[in-house]
Amino acid sequence: MGFSVDTVEEVEVKRRKVHRIFGYPITIPFIISNEFCERFSYYGMRTILTIYFVEKIGMTDTEATNWFHEYAMLCYATPLIGALIADIFIGKFLTILGLSMVYILGNLLMSISSVGKYPFFQANATTTEIEGITYDDFTPKLWGPIVALHLIALGTGGIKPCVSSFGGDQFQPSETGRMQRYFSMFYFSVNAGSMVATLLTPELRMMGCMGEETCYPMAFGVPAAFMLVAVVAFVTAGMWYAKVPPQGNPIVDVSKVTWSMFFGSEDPVEKFGEKKYKETRQLWRVLAVFIPLPFFWALFDQQSSRWVLQARVMNGNLTLGGDTFEIKPDQMQALNPIFILALIPVFEGAVYPIMKKIGLPTSATFRIILGMTITSCSFIICGFLQIAMEGKASSFNEAHGTNFTVHNLPNQHQIHVLAQVPMIFVITCGEILTSITVLEFAYSYAPPSMKSVCQSLSLLTTAFGNLVVIIFNKVTEKETYLFFMWAILVLLAAVLQWAICKKIQGPLDEYREKELECKNDGTELKNKESGV
Repeated sequence: MGFSVDTVEEVEVKRRKVHRIFGYPITIPFIISNEFCERFSYYGMRTILTIYFVEKIGMTDTEATNWFHEYAMLCYATPLIGALIADIFIGKFLTILGLSMVYILGNLLMSISSVGKYPFFQANATTTEIEGITYDDFTPKLWGPIVALHLIALGTGGIKPCVSSFGGDQFQPSETGRMQRYFSMFYFSVNAGSMVATLLTPELRMMGCMGEETCYPMAFGVPAAFMLVAVVAFVTAGMWYAKVPPQGNPIVDVSKVTWSMFFGSEDPVEKFGEKKYKETRQLWRVLAVFIPLPFFWALFDQQSSRWVLQARVMNGNLTLGGDTFEIKPDQMQALNPIFILALIPVFEGAVYPIMKKIGLPTSATFRIILGMTITSCSFIICGFLQIAMEGKASSFNEAHGTNFTVHNLPNQHQIHVLAQVPMIFVITCGEILTSITVLEFAYSYAPPSMKSVCQSLSLLTTAFGNLVVIIFNKVTEKETYLFFMWAILVLLAAVLQWAICKKIQGPLDEYREKELECKNDGTELKNKESGV
């Protein structure tokens, strides 16, 4: 299969001579297929996780929210480990392959540990009768999913910075247009996998199996199978990949240069060379743009926790053509990838050209700022929806002399769950402007020897975002206050982002342009020397 890394010369030859499909390297479809299956696995498990914690493990809403965000934080903290392994030791290809095995092991343990009938995993066992049918109700021990989630976090986090940048490695430096479209296609596959998984796994958990009313073993097992397919799709193109060799330890180098810049007695240029000095300065400029991003991710990831818990106490019954069915609370998350799939072509083909036509900036940094501002609006809508839900409960109590709260008012008397659609649409627009752009920005502006590390540090902002959620969850138990608080915080973060970008946009662009000129000049010279 050709698992070993290539030499620099072999990489350049493969990039230049690789077979192409519609102008793209033949390896790109395999990378995108791998990402689709991996994202199905990740989001399939993640979609039902909060409900699993509450309804199966027996956690409170706050406990489930905290556990979910602790897991999400680990998923986005471990990319640094994967990036260092790839950049220092074995390259991106073998890192992706090895940590995918860890990922599959975690998926399997998650599925097996949810089979509460096995004494090894069982914490409690009862029976319930529903419509004359007796069901077993097993409560699994917490250690099983916790160990599984740590393995999954290491696997998914470890490969995350490598897969997207590994795809970028397949292109020649001059193919900036194709590379930008590749990142859009890559993000498209992420959301295609997410959409299918988010619709399917809530149905699987409600199928009933092994004597229980629910079937979490199957709901967690199908994502495990998709992860196996992801590995097969990735390995199939092994011989065609351009496998860039490890570039060394950039973290150590950056630390030494940074220390010399601020505290050293010697000139860092003379001590480490002008190239290393300029690369370090560029990395810190890129990281400065990342500073406000945790607040965006703090809001975005609450779609799978607070927004699911809000949907859980809303009316999900929907009648179409005389048939009534239930929209499950965790299925509302599927609207996000559906909107993504529909809106990415709209933004690429209409929104960005219109912005250029009317004179609005379309730079990466401006799109990030605009996306954060729009994301703030989604939580303002969410806050007003929560006020309306509380008002509905109060009106019902006044009319019937009862004492219901928004959490125990019968669902059929509550606001319909489709009232969440506007806020999901708005946050999706914010995601397209922010998340896709950060992916492109981190790869395009990072120094060549630090691309995987830079990708992992961009993902680390998501980890900090989930940590922010855990911290601010303690401010108040009242959801309405929390939603409006988050809206204000991300607006302030957008202002900070504007101030940072205003100062460093020029140097960022200048370094990137010079880097591209050097690469193109070097490629042309080598082509002339080899007679190509």
